[in-house]
Amino acid sequence: MKRYLSLILCLLCLAVNVIAADHPRPGDAEWFPICAWGMNRVNSPGPLTQEVFDTMAECGITIAGFANSREELDLIHQAGMVAWILDSDFHSTFWKGYDGEEVDWWDAAQKVVAKYADHPALYGYYIVDEPKLDHFHIVADASTAFKLADPGHERYINLNPNYVPPGYIGNHGYAAHLDTFIDMVHPNWFGYDFYGLMEEGGSEPERDDGWWRNLADAREAAIRHGVPFQLCVLTVGHLPYRIPTEDDLFFEIYSGLLYGARGLQFFTYFTPDLGNYRCAPIDLWGHRSPTWYALRNALCSVHALAPVLNQLESTAVYHFQPGERLEREDVPGEGSFIKGIRNPGAALAVGEFRHRQTGEAYVMILNKNRKNSTSIGGLVWRTPPKEIQVLSQQRAGKVITYGGWDGEGTWLAPGHAILLKVTW
Repeated sequence: MKRYLSLILCLLCLAVNVIAADHPRPGDAEWFPICAWGMNRVNSPGPLTQEVFDTMAECGITIAGFANSREELDLIHQAGMVAWILDSDFHSTFWKGYDGEEVDWWDAAQKVVAKYADHPALYGYYIVDEPKLDHFHIVADASTAFKLADPGHERYINLNPNYVPPGYIGNHGYAAHLDTFIDMVHPNWFGYDFYGLMEEGGSEPERDDGWWRNLADAREAAIRHGVPFQLCVLTVGHLPYRIPTEDDLFFEIYSGLLYGARGLQFFTYFTPDLGNYRCAPIDLWGHRSPTWYALRNALCSVHALAPVLNQLESTAVYHFQPGERLEREDVPGEGSFIKGIRNPGAALAVGEFRHRQTGEAYVMILNKNRKNSTSIGGLVWRTPPKEIQVLSQQRAGKVITYGGWDGEGTWLAPGHAILLKVTW
């Protein structure tokens, strides 16, 4: 009997490994960091079963939020994802240090590393979300301890957006805030959240340039320091924020990608049982909401482009929009690929890229209008290309012929984007 039980256990372990092997892993050409923001144990509406994480992976998530135990990491690994570990003991210790108590950061980090470093689903260690500028030295001490104790895994620190009060980011502007963080903490990446999808009648930061300015500051800091950035955006209605539509999700995601973001986070995956939180991808009762299906569609498109996106370096960003005040890199430069558009009503953002291996040119064009579709036919190229190819968002490697001036392929849905490979 024991022999049969051993055989069954071996087969089960093999099955788990096969399931996990079906999904890309960090470092693979097609893997892209896509994080479901939240503490699964706290936010999930029910028990954390294998189905919960299988459903998360099916949605397109690659980083399953903040895990709290090895048992949770086991389920995440079987679903083919990785996760940040949020260790409760370290979390308590961190806040003691944050409040001014003396902390042995090396000892605190070592204890967490000893518990989790060998787990195949570990992506890295959660340290803090939205730290204030005055506490960056504490964040740096904790982050450095983890980097020395386990240099093979990442550290999670997410920053405030540019619309918070100066007490959070300092009085010298957001760009200086990012520079200070990177200089003090020496992260492998940095990220921030920006929630700009307001209910009707509310203020929309992306309308008054806050959305684009935050993206521009993050992009410039990433280039200046050689450190990639990530963007955390809304997937849940709450407070004065509306429930995102599918077009909203495409707009949030592709705005970030157009500015060179190399990772995405979504607040939140589960709907918190609090206040007016509603219609996150998983609703209050554990069901897939309309947002789950909308997010899955948007993330399927990201996964199709990921093998190329992972190889691109941002070289320019500029906008075409009637009546909007634009400045700095927001306008086409002397060397921009596109110098104008023939559709006077189009509101477009353009990102230029070079493939870091081949040097090939790529252009991403976003329809900034989230209510109406638009045609991008009739782009005025500074030098007419010999060939333009459209990278399909349906599946990786598929290429579609560009439609030219009046083809169907030149139309963009509200908030959607297109990635072109351009040859001269």
